Amino acid sequence: MRDRASREISYLRLSVTRRCGFSCIYCADRQCRDTPDGELSPPEIFRITGALAEAGCHKVRLTGGEPLIRRDIAEICRGIRELPAVRELALTTNGLYLAGMARELFAAGVSRVNISIDTLNPAKFERITGRSCLGKVLSGLETALSCGFERVKINTVLLHGLNDDAASVRELAALADRYPLDIRFIELMPAGGADFSVREHFAAGGAVLRALPDLTEIPGEAGRSGVARMYRREGSPGRIGIIAPITGSFCRECNRIRVLSDGRLRLCLFGGREFDLRHLSRAEIARVFRIASGLKPEEHGITADASGIRIPMQEIGG
Repeated sequence: MRDRASREISYLRLSVTRRCGFSCIYCADRQCRDTPDGELSPPEIFRITGALAEAGCHKVRLTGGEPLIRRDIAEICRGIRELPAVRELALTTNGLYLAGMARELFAAGVSRVNISIDTLNPAKFERITGRSCLGKVLSGLETALSCGFERVKINTVLLHGLNDDAASVRELAALADRYPLDIRFIELMPAGGADFSVREHFAAGGAVLRALPDLTEIPGEAGRSGVARMYRREGSPGRIGIIAPITGSFCRECNRIRVLSDGRLRLCLFGGREFDLRHLSRAEIARVFRIASGLKPEEHGITADASGIRIPMQEIGG
């Protein structure tokens, strides 16, 4: 399925919950929700995912909130992986429960795991996430690395004054010198609450290149690694990625759609259009997907200026 910008839409990001034990300062949903709040049931998830996979979304990534909060997450993973049209199942987690669940997830068919780790400094970690549990998250990382996943990735959101300094970047990058994993440094996008200043905390991806001048870009990786530009340091088993949605918009390469935990289809993280899939049949879901793909925005509408970041006053998505 191609959209109006000729992008092949093949990647479904499926939120299975809004619940999360963290309250990250940059998150749009910082209330640490602890009730299910209308989450899709496993049969609903399988119906929606199956229809979208048959329509072309062969790669599925489970997100949240924190997906491992769901007690039925292994059942969900197994059911999705058994869908004939699903070719790859990945999962993004904050890592808090990963040490106890990584092997079960691998057995359930998850092939790739992304772990959100913004800093290796315990005090900064608590300030960013609201939780003092860095040790548990790192234990989850080590367990995941031992399970046989095809790829383990660390997602780090760059935050000015917290983790964009050279020492912080190098400390995280050193993990790629020790382990065969990817560390992706991600530019902050304006999704936080009203009490969070994106302009104050924005850091450009170029901070990583300045901190790690010995990085060499990996030829031919653009596109294969999604929206990240991938680099390597000589002798390192791991890789470094930079995802720059603000200073280097990746919208031309965006091949994803999102389904929220209550069944709403969203075309873009910052797009205003949504389509409720919850009560539709598989045939109806496929039809809505075909229509919606033609409406996917060509750009997310956020730009950067010399002072950091500027958000247009008009509503994003039109």
